Amino acid sequence: MTNSTNDLRIAVTGAGGFLGRNLCHYLRDRGAEIFQLTSRPIANASAMPAARFTLSDGVAKGFFAENKINALVHTAYDFTPRTRAAIWDCNVRGSINLFAQARAEGVERIVFVSSMSAYDGCRSLFGQAKLEIENALTSLTDRGRAIRPGLIYSTPPEESDGIVGSIIQSLQRGVIPLIGKGQQELYLSHQNDLAQLIDWLLNSPAMGGAPIIAANPRAYTFREIIQLLAQTNRTRAPRLVPVPWRLAWAGVRSLEAAGVNTKFRSDSILSLVHQNPHPDFSTTPGEVVFRDFGEAIAANSS
Repeated sequence: MTNSTNDLRIAVTGAGGFLGRNLCHYLRDRGAEIFQLTSRPIANASAMPAARFTLSDGVAKGFFAENKINALVHTAYDFTPRTRAAIWDCNVRGSINLFAQARAEGVERIVFVSSMSAYDGCRSLFGQAKLEIENALTSLTDRGRAIRPGLIYSTPPEESDGIVGSIIQSLQRGVIPLIGKGQQELYLSHQNDLAQLIDWLLNSPAMGGAPIIAANPRAYTFREIIQLLAQTNRTRAPRLVPVPWRLAWAGVRSLEAAGVNTKFRSDSILSLVHQNPHPDFSTTPGEVVFRDFGEAIAANSS
């Protein structure tokens, strides 16, 4: 890539998380000045300046103007709320307020990290919330763009978070429940390829447009992902236990209704079962190539 981020002063929300943390280092190494927005700026201390940010409370008024921020990358999402009203109050309202403040204080470019779970007709609250945030960004500015990653992973895969990280932890137990028969087709996104896409977008002359599918176009079933991770981690093939998805959803939903803080949410089951049947990979810019998941983790383990 020939782009340069030397003239960018970029604020990154969710800077203490898996994706945000890697993105901050990637963009800093490309020459940008990075400002981390995180709920724990002291614990997240590094060579990059940090400020407190939560979706519920936002960031201090005047932050973007005072620090001459000219680009914003919004990766933060709060999974704590479980009801639709609470999710909208925190994540949707909080994101819209963030975008409005950034634009009012002189931020010229905004990249929103959405999800492939967001599409017209999506069933999960997570996907619907992300979709509404995408639409709000489009309405606010023509200098913003949403990207829709698939399952995000790292190499080595042991450093991954989210579903891929949970699978690796489950491999140690030897038994993994499969929603349905594990035939759901999923697309995957390496964290460094995502960072490269964001870097390209921040330097692209034409910023606006339709959401970008940010994943490799080769789909893997949930079962295949588990099997590949078991092979590359050199662990014994796990016992895969099929569970009807409606039964799994009802069980987790009952626990949530009883106030139990489950690690895997009922809404995540809806996201897994109801994937976008026709993701449009034509929106993915040719300047950025997302590596194939199977090839990437095989190369890492060799």
